[in-house]
Amino acid sequence: MNDLLPTLMSLRNMMAEMNRKNLDLKRITKTASLLLLSGLSRNSIPHQIVDRCLNEQHPDGGWVSTVDTMWNAFFLKLVDEIGSRAAVQKALGFISFQENKHGLWGRSQRDISRIPVTGILFYLFPELANEEKLSLLEELWKSEKNSLTYKASYTLMAFGTAGYNPKDKNLIDDTLEWLRENQRNDGGFAPWKNHPAAPDVFCTSIALLGLLQYKESIPTEVFQKSYRWIMDNRLPEGIWPFHEIEDGASWALYALSQLLKYNMVTA
Repeated sequence: MNDLLPTLMSLRNMMAEMNRKNLDLKRITKTASLLLLSGLSRNSIPHQIVDRCLNEQHPDGGWVSTVDTMWNAFFLKLVDEIGSRAAVQKALGFISFQENKHGLWGRSQRDISRIPVTGILFYLFPELANEEKLSLLEELWKSEKNSLTYKASYTLMAFGTAGYNPKDKNLIDDTLEWLRENQRNDGGFAPWKNHPAAPDVFCTSIALLGLLQYKESIPTEVFQKSYRWIMDNRLPEGIWPFHEIEDGASWALYALSQLLKYNMVTA
């Protein structure tokens, strides 16, 4: 875990700075959540973030949008203080109300169903992922199958966490094979293998988290190559060149911590 300390320290500093500047709450709670999932102690999270999160929740249980509400509620779930538990339940009520006419979630109730919203929602809150909803996600992924690496991974994250067995018996194996085939030779992932953009830390980290749901089916060298890509592309400050710096670094930290937790790589 010592290899992760530069990233952890940089993210702690960024989280505190975003909090001081009163930036977008979701950016702060998402960073804090991924830090907590990566092993950071709850005592290391400034309590002002908890207070702000509780104070900015609207009477209907939501914050700004479905995605904001999802991350803010998940942060409060991880903090697990007596005062935050009721807020989480209200937030889940709001999220349930934001279900669209197709039975899944997008940015709002009026939006189309989106795998990056529904998939991560089920990963963070598996209690919302009943058989009917997971079946709808299965159909959504089949309609977009082999499109984007992160959509494949979000689907795998949802299925794996919920223990869902798709109606299409080959779907998980096919998705894992497609995702593996889209790993570039250097170990990184882009939106797809031949995408004109270079691999980035977000796509690579999310791909790893999807593959880790079915780690017994994945050769170790797949994980080792991506681990090396992430570490080789890390800047001295412990971050990666990515548009929202804390977002790329947070997902990387979490993916790396999971690889080490399950002994999938040699550091």
